[in-house]
Amino acid sequence: MVLEKARIYGVDGVGQSSPSLTRTDAAEGMTFTKGASEIKSDFDKCFPWSDMHEVVDEAGNVFIYIPKFYSKITKNANGTYKHQISGFRYEGFSTLFVDGKGNEIDYVLVGKYEASGSSTKAESKSGKTCLVNITLPQMRTACKAQGEGYQQYDFLIDAIIKELFLIEFATTNSQSIMRGWTDGNSAALQTGHTDNVKTPSGSWNTNHEEGDTACNTDGHHACKYRGIENPWGNVWKWVDGITFSGNKVYICLDPTKYKSEDTNPPYVYMGDRAANSEGWCKAIEHFDKFPLLGYTKEVGGSEGGYYCDYYWRGSGNGGTVLDVGGAWYSGSYAGLWCWNGGNSASTAYSSIGGRLCYKPL
Repeated sequence: MVLEKARIYGVDGVGQSSPSLTRTDAAEGMTFTKGASEIKSDFDKCFPWSDMHEVVDEAGNVFIYIPKFYSKITKNANGTYKHQISGFRYEGFSTLFVDGKGNEIDYVLVGKYEASGSSTKAESKSGKTCLVNITLPQMRTACKAQGEGYQQYDFLIDAIIKELFLIEFATTNSQSIMRGWTDGNSAALQTGHTDNVKTPSGSWNTNHEEGDTACNTDGHHACKYRGIENPWGNVWKWVDGITFSGNKVYICLDPTKYKSEDTNPPYVYMGDRAANSEGWCKAIEHFDKFPLLGYTKEVGGSEGGYYCDYYWRGSGNGGTVLDVGGAWYSGSYAGLWCWNGGNSASTAYSSIGGRLCYKPL
């Protein structure tokens, strides 16, 4: 395992017009096989993917354990980026696994399922109705009610999942891998629809019947990435730790200090977002103060080019908080880089929910 953790896996060309990326380092020659429902991947035996597994807490909440890894994002002369991850901290590498107080944490737990329960206490359990019609601050309170270290999905966790996905599938077109519950559906699904998918990633196939031949591509099946159900689609997910003030982007790294619409320390101004009210994401600019994080800086892409997902800022001064991923009706607008920064902290819709997470602070 020590030798495996020392390997570097990477991709290059992130942000180019074609979403297909070039594998680098130990990832060269690696691949995956996408079936109708299941996805088999060479990365199953590679760290950190190999160490991701289910964890159940005392309250019965189910999480996916993601071990700490280190990342390096290098900007190329043509404006694209090279992404690399490793279990070892090589020169130039840093980590998204931080507590906001200058300490690294060994892992994060990400809710296997979208949040269910109530505005009093959020859960991550199978066979439940998604918790929606709840504001971002209410979702924060509901997640923290589980106890110390519990929180809702945040901008750092979102970036962690993006890094893992990018390098495993070598694409910025997430829906080319799994379409998700996104196309012409009438309502959100209950949690647990991917429980019968036998591989870590893939889409729901009812009892694995042979008649379901297009689960990964038809837009009518829930999907999961490395066990995390509906990373996009079904319902939008609120994201903590990020605030917008007009075009300015503020980030907080300390989950104990998350506060909606705050631009005061420990929230730190990182850079600007695209001024357009909406559009297909064309360029993401990584922040000088924390290069592992970035945000949409330019629109003008397409559903099949660049990041292949849609960006909303909102009209006028724009929204102040972030929700991600799209919902059951979003179609091509959904995906891993689908960022909606057009809402306020008081917004509550039937299509916006969240995800319970945990960090060992």
